[in-house]
Amino acid sequence: MDSTKNFATRARYSCWARQTLLHSLPFAATLWHVFNHSTQHRGQITAALTAMGQPAPEFDMVYMLQAENKPNA
Repeated sequence: MDSTKNFATRARYSCWARQTLLHSLPFAATLWHVFNHSTQHRGQITAALTAMGQPAPEFDMVYMLQAENKPNA
């Protein structure tokens, strides 16, 4: 099975504010938007915490997974 074929399909979804309105966008573009949107929010959180004089947490998934799997010393 060629999983790359999914990128050529369209994603269909409805807006939460208007449940009857159905949208259809290219799947690859929708996936790109999801990644970019989450990056924007991580930046906003970092900026807000820094502006309040607080340290920002580590948002990098690799570091988070490494910390979770680190053996207790």
